[in-house]
Amino acid sequence: MNDITPHKIKTGGDPRTLPDYAALRDELSKLTHPARPDVNWQYAERLCLSLFEQNGVELQTAAWYTLARTHLAGLSGLNEGLAILEALIGHQWGALWPQPVHARMEILSGLSQRLQQRMRTLLLNDSDLCQLYRAEQLLTGLCVVLQRLELKHLSQFAALRTLMHNNAARLENSDNTSGCAGATIEPGIVLPATVMNGSGGATSDLAGRPPEERRAPDSTAKWVYVAQAEQQANIEVQAAMPAPVKKLQSFAAGMCTMLVVSVATVWGWHTLLRPDPLQTQLAASLAPLPATLTPAQLDALRQRSSLSPAIITQTQQQLARLDKLPPDWNIVWSRQLLEQAQTLWPEQAKPLAQQWQQQLTAASMPAENLSGWYQGITTLHKLSDRLNGLDEQKGKYMTVSELKSVVFSAMQSFHQSIPAEEQLRALSQTPAGKPLPVADRTQLEMHLKQLAARYAEIKQQASK
Repeated sequence: MNDITPHKIKTGGDPRTLPDYAALRDELSKLTHPARPDVNWQYAERLCLSLFEQNGVELQTAAWYTLARTHLAGLSGLNEGLAILEALIGHQWGALWPQPVHARMEILSGLSQRLQQRMRTLLLNDSDLCQLYRAEQLLTGLCVVLQRLELKHLSQFAALRTLMHNNAARLENSDNTSGCAGATIEPGIVLPATVMNGSGGATSDLAGRPPEERRAPDSTAKWVYVAQAEQQANIEVQAAMPAPVKKLQSFAAGMCTMLVVSVATVWGWHTLLRPDPLQTQLAASLAPLPATLTPAQLDALRQRSSLSPAIITQTQQQLARLDKLPPDWNIVWSRQLLEQAQTLWPEQAKPLAQQWQQQLTAASMPAENLSGWYQGITTLHKLSDRLNGLDEQKGKYMTVSELKSVVFSAMQSFHQSIPAEEQLRALSQTPAGKPLPVADRTQLEMHLKQLAARYAEIKQQASK
C-alpha cells in the first residue's frame, strides 16, 4: 500500500524576494518575448510547487501554476488550478497578495486570455465532458464571487466560462458522445482538486508527483492548500422572558418613573433649549452629504410662489466652493474625520484608522507603476541618441534584433502603466447614444481613484 504524505500549504504573502519567484517570472516572460522561445512548463510547475512550500499560495503563483498545469495535463490540470483560485478568491480575498485590486485584475484577465488561447489548441472528445462540466462549474463559482465584488467584467472569466460551455455543448451534440458517465480519468495524470467548507477551512489538492512516481509502491506526496474559513459567531443572544410582577409593584414603579421624568424634564428644559455648539458641529461633520432634489420634487417646488430669488446667488456660491475642492478632497476629509475620532476616542478609533489606512494603501497607484512611462520614454531617448551617434560613425550600425529588443523593452514599460489620457481617448471612441463599455469605464474609474489616492499620499508625506 502506498504511503501518502500530505503537505499542507496555507495562504502566502509577497514572494518577490525569493529566488524561485524570479526564476519563474523569467521563465514565463518567454510568453511575451519577440523571439517566442519555448517555455519549460515542467520546470515552471516545479518552481510553483517550491514557492507554495516556501511561501504559501498567493494569486500570481497560483495563476502561473494553473497555466502550467493546463499545458501539462490539459483540462484536468486546468481544473486543479481553478479549484485553487476559487478557494483563494472565495475565502482569502481580504488577505490576498497582491493587495491592489487592479494588480489582481491584471493577473486574472491575463490568465483568462492565456487559457482561452490554450483551449483553442486542445483536441477534445467525448471523454472530456466531465472535465468541461467541472471547469464550467468552477468558473461559474469564480464569476459569482467576482460579481459580488463588482469585478466580474475586469477578470474576463465570463468569456472563458462561455468557451467551456460551448465546447461541452458541441460534444453533447456529436453523434458518438457517451456522456459524462463514460468518461475515464487516468489517475497518473489527473490530480484531483476539491474545495471543502467546514470548520477546518477550504482545501484544494494542489498537485501530485509525475505519473511514474504516483505509481511507485513506496510513497506518494500530496499537496493540500488550506485556506482559513470565515469565523462563525459562537455567541448566541437570547432574550429572557421577564418575570411577572404584581399590579401594585407595577403601579408604584410607574408613578416613580413619571415623577423622575417630570423632574428631569423641568430641570433639563433650559439645557435642551441651549444645545452645545461643539456637539452640533460634531454631528454636522458626520451627517450624510446633502443630495439634490429629484425631478418630482423640483416640479412640486416650482409651482410655489414663495421661492426666494436668493437661490441663484446661493447656487453660485456653492459652485464656487465646489470648484475650490482639490481632486483628493474625499481622502483629505476622511483623514480629518479619523483625526477627529482619534482625538475624542483614541483607543476605540485605532482599528478604524488602521482599516482605513490599509484600504487607502490598497487603492493607491503602486509605486512600480509610476515609473512605467518614464522608463519607456527614457529607453526611446537612449535609442534616439544611439541612432544619431551611428549617423556620425561610418561602418557602425544596429542589427534588427538589437532594435527589436530595445523597442520591446520600451513597449513593456509603456504597457505597464497606461496613462489615463489613453483610457479617456479609448472611451471617447464609443459612438454617440451607445452606453460606454462597462469594463473600460470601471477600469478608468479605478485608475482615477488610484491616481487621487497616490496624490494624497504624496501630499501627506510632503507635509510631514
